[in-house]
Amino acid sequence: MELARIGVCWERMAIDASALVTPAPPSTSVQDDALMVARWATLGAAAGGLGGFIVGGIGGRIAMFVLRLTSPDYIRGAESDDGFEMGRFDISSTGQLLLVTTILGILGGLIVVAGRPFFPRKYAPFGWALAAGAIVGATIVHDDGVDFTLIEPVGLAVAMFIGIPAIGAYTIAEFVYRAEPWWWKDRKRTLALGAFGLPIFIGFPIAIAATLISAAWLAALRIPGVHDLGRARSIRVLALAVFAVLTGMGLFALANDLSNVL
Repeated sequence: MELARIGVCWERMAIDASALVTPAPPSTSVQDDALMVARWATLGAAAGGLGGFIVGGIGGRIAMFVLRLTSPDYIRGAESDDGFEMGRFDISSTGQLLLVTTILGILGGLIVVAGRPFFPRKYAPFGWALAAGAIVGATIVHDDGVDFTLIEPVGLAVAMFIGIPAIGAYTIAEFVYRAEPWWWKDRKRTLALGAFGLPIFIGFPIAIAATLISAAWLAALRIPGVHDLGRARSIRVLALAVFAVLTGMGLFALANDLSNVL
C-alpha cells in the first residue's frame, strides 16, 4: 500500500515537471486567431478610411477653400508642397485629395487597432489626437516651402493643418470603438462602413505592410501568454511610455517648426 502511494506521488511529480518544461498549448485555434486578426484589421481599415475621407478629404478641402479666400490672389495657380495647384477646385484634384486622405486614414486606423489593447478606452481618442496633431503636424508645418510662406494668415493655416490630423485621429478612434460591438455582426452596416477600407488595395505599399503585420500578429498569438499581454500592467505601462516618448518628440519638433513659421 505504501509503495502504491509512493508510485502515485512520483507520477504526479513527473506530470508537474513535464508541465514546467513543455509549454501549454494555445487556448485558441489558428482559425480563431486568424478570424480575430482579420476582424480587427478590417475594422481598423474601414474606420480609418471613413475618418480620412471625412476629416482629411472633405475637411481638408474646406480648409483649402477658406485659405483661398483669405490669401492673396497671386497664390492661385502656384503649386503647393504636396503637388496640388493652389486655388484650383475641380473634380480631378478633389478626387485625388479624397483618395490620398482615405488611404492615409486607413493607415491610421490600422495603427489605432494595433494599440487598442494597451490604452484605456476613455482616454484613447484624446491620446491619438494629441499624437497625430504633434507628429503629423510636425511633418506638415515647415518654413522651407510655399504652403506657409505664401498662404495668409499663417496662423490660421497652421491651426487648420495641425487640427485636421488631430481631429482625424480622434474620429478614427471613436469610429473603431463605436463600431466594434456590431462589426461583422450587422451585415448591412459592416458592408457600408467596409467600403471605406477598400482603397487600401490602391495604396499597394500599405496593403503589403498591413498583410505582413497581420501575419506577424497571427504568428505572435500562437505563443502562449501573448493573448494576455494587453492585461499585464507592466506591458501597458511600457506601451504608454513609448507612446508618450514618441508624442513628446513630435511636440518638440512641432514647437521648433512653429517658432520658424510664426
